[in-house]
Amino acid sequence: MGGRTSTILSFHRFLSQVCCSFGMEGKIMRHSIERKILVPFLLIVLLPSLIIGAVSLWSSYQSEKELKMTTVHEKLDSVHRYATLLRNRANEGEIAEQDARSMMRELIQDTEGLYAQNDLGAIFMNGRTLPPNQVAALLSEEAGFLQERMVLSEELPEWGWTLYHPVELSFYSGSLLDIQKYTLLIAIFTGVIAVQFTILFSHHLSKPIKDLAAFCKRVAKGESQTGVDIGTKRKDEIGVLSTSLQEMVYNLDEQKQQIDRIKHQNEMILNSVHVGILLIGESSSPLSNDAAKAMLERDEGLRKNIQDIIHSRSKQRAEEMIMTYVDGEKVFYAVHYQDIGTDSNLAIMTFEDITQRRKLELRVERMSRLASLGEMASGIAHEIRNPLAGIKSTTELLLRRLNLSEQELKLTENMLIDIERVNKTITTTLDFSRPVESRLTNVKVDESIQSVLLLLKTMAKEKEVTFRHCVHQFDMLVDRDQLRQILLNIIMNGLNAMPEGGKITIDSRATEHDVILTISDTGIGMDEATIEKIFDPFFTTRSEGTGLGLSIVHQLVVQNQGDIEVVSSSGKGTTFEISFQKAEGGSGSGGESGNH
Repeated sequence: MGGRTSTILSFHRFLSQVCCSFGMEGKIMRHSIERKILVPFLLIVLLPSLIIGAVSLWSSYQSEKELKMTTVHEKLDSVHRYATLLRNRANEGEIAEQDARSMMRELIQDTEGLYAQNDLGAIFMNGRTLPPNQVAALLSEEAGFLQERMVLSEELPEWGWTLYHPVELSFYSGSLLDIQKYTLLIAIFTGVIAVQFTILFSHHLSKPIKDLAAFCKRVAKGESQTGVDIGTKRKDEIGVLSTSLQEMVYNLDEQKQQIDRIKHQNEMILNSVHVGILLIGESSSPLSNDAAKAMLERDEGLRKNIQDIIHSRSKQRAEEMIMTYVDGEKVFYAVHYQDIGTDSNLAIMTFEDITQRRKLELRVERMSRLASLGEMASGIAHEIRNPLAGIKSTTELLLRRLNLSEQELKLTENMLIDIERVNKTITTTLDFSRPVESRLTNVKVDESIQSVLLLLKTMAKEKEVTFRHCVHQFDMLVDRDQLRQILLNIIMNGLNAMPEGGKITIDSRATEHDVILTISDTGIGMDEATIEKIFDPFFTTRSEGTGLGLSIVHQLVVQNQGDIEVVSSSGKGTTFEISFQKAEGGSGSGGESGNH
């Protein structure tokens, strides 16, 4: 019993060791790679030990069974020989029949585990006859799990008796465990050692793989890989794989940084250009640079036109010019639309604010037209002036030599007045075609404005027009006399545009390089068609005008390296903006003069 108890305790210790090992490695076992390595190795290591133990146990069981069977057979043979001897002695009269039976009973009673059935069919054991229910259980060969029961019998024909001897075998028997206890202890010890080595081996084999997996996860999340050991110093295939992976990640990082630099540079380039750029896709909102965002936020009309172009997109190249209004002023855009490739759903659109370019083109066109008209007017003026001088001389001669009536005298005097008007127009035309050279000097703007307003004070009073002059003490580079002529012509046009009275406001402001004069009136204003022609020679809306005033103004502004713009609408007055180069000096302080 001591050996059996020791074996069971050793088995329990083995199970506890295995459970502890798996418990310590429970966290690792949750990872599939180690489980896939550990489980097959455990099976490979433990299965042979289990098979050897089972074979050894089975072999011992068979040996014990054979031994018991042999012992019982010898016991039955011994009883059979003794029964034969007694029968022979009884037959020879050496002993009585009754004494022989008594001696036979005593032998069966003294033999352990032996049963006998007499010639009457009764079964007795240990000197007593067994009841029928005990007889059935005695002769049954049914046994429990891992147990075996057999009943061996021996016929005694001399006596008419039958001997029975049950044999019970079990894998739990103490004798079997005593025989195999050292074998089981060695198997258990070997299994524990094998489990420990298997766990350590699987951990050692799976750790670099798990480190590689953790490294890849960090790479995927974009985390830093500094200080991460993935076994690059190993000399086996895992070391080669780790080194290759680390080099690949390093190259990818370099390429990503290079791509980021190129992307940043491209974004800087796109956001630094003044052209609006849109990248249009069917399933996403358009991507835009800073210039496009600024123009679309500022101009609602442009935004609507762009949306219309996007909705009616085609595979053909499209170029067009769009005109919108921002704060009442015309704004022009050059729009270009092009699909990217033939199989792509992407398209690129560019749009540029060409208002200043458009104004420059119109200015160049206007200057070219004025130059052509000036040359033509100069030729015509020369052709008219010579015969006109003859007509004037002849008329004056006739006036002196003829004795004219009062009515004829008035007609002749009116003729001379008209001839003088024509001559004045011709002189003005010739002055327009042969402009005087401009001498740019440092001119105080407010002094020139005040001198012109003083000159026109009487005329303004007659027309019930008031002047408002905002003083800022700006200086500009311009010809002083030509500036006065420019101001005089524009202000007189304003006075003539207010037959029922009104107000003319003269203001100025300075930018980094220019000084801008603003002359606004509250007169009848002009429509767009009139604005397009006001600088053309001989164009006028007044019957008594020559149509050269604003043409001369435009010419003088251009001669003085300036610029002039007109903003007007019918019934809302007109504003002229004239800009000249800013000069050094001038305080630029604000103020306002009184009404003139």
